Amino acid sequence: MRSDKTELTEAVTNDELRMRVGQTDWARLDAMTDEDIARGKRLEEEEIEAEFGPMRRGPDAFGPVRVVVPGPDVRALRERTGLSQEEFADRFGLSLRTLQQWEQRRRVPDGPARLLLRLIELDPQAVERAAHVE
Repeated sequence: MRSDKTELTEAVTNDELRMRVGQTDWARLDAMTDEDIARGKRLEEEEIEAEFGPMRRGPDAFGPVRVVVPGPDVRALRERTGLSQEEFADRFGLSLRTLQQWEQRRRVPDGPARLLLRLIELDPQAVERAAHVE
């Protein structure tokens, strides 16, 4: 243990620690200077970096922001058409298994599939005609 940490820590037994839970030494906190706080923060960061490696800092510290857009409610769409799963899959050229996975939310439709589902929602007859053109 480093000698400069002794200013910020003290030895206590487990029993003493259990008795202190929920207690704050406000006088000790009030007596801390900005320098004490900065020193404590540096020591804490050094301990973390020694154990886990360098800390990431800045606006990109946690990586890029991902926006998750929920998938369409495929079951509700199919039910509005009044078709069974088999009929819906056959009519619009989908795999029955894929349709089932979408409805059970095990999979989420990707870009082209979302577009297809949106078109089915807007004009199912047009999509049906397009799906069966040979």
